[in-house]
Amino acid sequence: WLSALFGVGAVVAVVAAGRFIIRPLFQFLAAAKLRESFTAAALLIVVGIAFLMGQVGLPTTLGTFLAGVVLADSEYRHELETDVEPFKGLLLGLFFISVGAQIDFGLIAREPLLIAGIVLGTMAIKFAVLFVLGHLFKLDRSARWLFSLSLAQIGEFAFVLLGVGVSAHVFSQEIAGYLVAATALSMVI
Repeated sequence: WLSALFGVGAVVAVVAAGRFIIRPLFQFLAAAKLRESFTAAALLIVVGIAFLMGQVGLPTTLGTFLAGVVLADSEYRHELETDVEPFKGLLLGLFFISVGAQIDFGLIAREPLLIAGIVLGTMAIKFAVLFVLGHLFKLDRSARWLFSLSLAQIGEFAFVLLGVGVSAHVFSQEIAGYLVAATALSMVI
């Protein structure tokens, strides 16, 4: 319970800092009219929040996600997006390299039917839910199919949730290995 309390406290502290520290910081940087300072501050915030999450026992990926949420909540989000645009491909590449490094290809070779079952089962359930939602929101037939097929894969946020689940001992690293492989394969599909 104590580690969960530290984790929740860290998340609340980051959100509060976003409101009361980061916004005034970006206002100050905007007044200084140094474009590079926005990029440097944004990167420092991302690294700092990721480090903080690591210190309280949460995955650093959760920290980077939370930093993105905090930065997106700023009134300077458009300037930050413009400044980070040249690095977007590099950062996306690093993300997928780190994901690829987590995949146990030996596990996929040993348990192909189980992993295929997880992938197809999850995608089928997600497709069905999305199809029903498309119907409820009165999408026409072709849009409903496109919507459901386009979003049926397991999303990349699953990697963050899997890291949190393992660090909180919700499930074992072995189960996470199956789920990481299934998530990656569903994204490939």
